[in-house]
Amino acid sequence: MYKILIVDDEKDERDVILFLIRKYNFKLDVFQAANGRDGLEILKENSIDILLTDIAMPFLNGMELAAEARNIQPEIELLFFSGYDDFEFVKTALSLRAVNYILKPINEDEFSKSISSIINSIEMREASKARSEKYIEEHFHSNSKGDNDDNSYYEDAVSLEEDSTLIKNISEAIQLKDIERLRKNGYFLLDKYDNIPNISHIYIRYLCTTLLQFLINALPDTDDNDLKNAVEEVYKFRYFADIRKYIEGYLEKLIKQMEVDNQSPRHAISMVEQYIHSHIKEDLSLNVLADIVFLSPKYLSSMFSQVTGISLNKYIKKVRMEKAKELLLTTNMKIADISQEVGYSYVSYFIRIFQEEYSMSPETYRQTRGQG
Repeated sequence: MYKILIVDDEKDERDVILFLIRKYNFKLDVFQAANGRDGLEILKENSIDILLTDIAMPFLNGMELAAEARNIQPEIELLFFSGYDDFEFVKTALSLRAVNYILKPINEDEFSKSISSIINSIEMREASKARSEKYIEEHFHSNSKGDNDDNSYYEDAVSLEEDSTLIKNISEAIQLKDIERLRKNGYFLLDKYDNIPNISHIYIRYLCTTLLQFLINALPDTDDNDLKNAVEEVYKFRYFADIRKYIEGYLEKLIKQMEVDNQSPRHAISMVEQYIHSHIKEDLSLNVLADIVFLSPKYLSSMFSQVTGISLNKYIKKVRMEKAKELLLTTNMKIADISQEVGYSYVSYFIRIFQEEYSMSPETYRQTRGQG
């Protein structure tokens, strides 16, 4: 059973959350705190999976508490709920990789959807981690049989402890999207074994495949087969220099991905813009777009306007009109077909919008502009 910590200085609000957890039959072990300071103590003493916190609280506000939670438990899932409609709070929530930012009074459907998504994410992460560790362990033992370099096993307890700490630091850096910490610890670990003679081939491969597990699992669009293939590659190499070069490739790939992710909220906006351009003829409702970046619809709308200087609806209309102009001038498609192609079900509505935007009908635009 996963553990959730609810932090809010208003008991009535905590009671609402408890009611919704029971109503939707979420199997969660619930902890409560009436302020950020008490919430922090609970986080230090318990392994909490989900932190659901208000923003404005005495002693320690929700954003500060969430930042502390990330340091204590890097994999904790964060969910904010607040009566504050403030864009700065949204930016901070994004930087902390929060799942959502829900406005009070809480919408039951939005709450249920967010909690379900979080539980599913935790389950998938744990299942993937278990499968990865099982595969590496099996591969390690199968390759250990018959190996005759027992005398060269790396048995320095201090160094083994240091390696364990480095791997832990790398794992936490990935969870926190701390690029400098990842780079520092990753390359320190690789540098450490560049010139050490008589190092156990078994140990170094086991260490490197463990590192690969964290790197590959953190990359988007990868699965167990990618890890399996990578581990097999490591065991094929004869020299550490080749292993190092192979791992560096994944390390740099992940660092570049993290650099992109860390550009939020610009990154979230970019994802929405890309989706709009790629799905122009489909439903581009606020709810659909909000689901893509795991934000509440109201906050996506506010954030988009703040970052781009244009409302989301106006941006969608602009993209659709630009596409319509392109089709009018470069194809012989009927006006009704162009209307469908750019996401307008009713041609009369499309013509009216086009007329308002360009002071002429689509047909007139085709005739006048197409002559040049």
